[in-house]
Amino acid sequence: MAHVNANELELKLSVRYNREYALDPLPAHVFTFEADMVDVSVHAWFEVFQNVLRAVGFSEGNIMAGACQLAFNEYRDPADMKKVAAENDLTLNEFKDDDED
Repeated sequence: MAHVNANELELKLSVRYNREYALDPLPAHVFTFEADMVDVSVHAWFEVFQNVLRAVGFSEGNIMAGACQLAFNEYRDPADMKKVAAENDLTLNEFKDDDED
């Protein structure tokens, strides 16, 4: 559950484990994140959710891969993907031939 007002974000996340597949079953966990969200950038929002993903056990590699998959996929506008890639000094292989023309 997330609650946002003009000054802060409160995010409560309840994690439950499927005991059938767990070697060492853990009890349910409740994480509460609170952050001062006055006039924050998109980077700050991603930082909050990156911390949530870390708290529930995702590795840095999984978090980065997930962010890339959100940013660069078939549902995004190719022009926007090219722009973001150029701003971050990235090369998108699927557009390599287009850029050589």
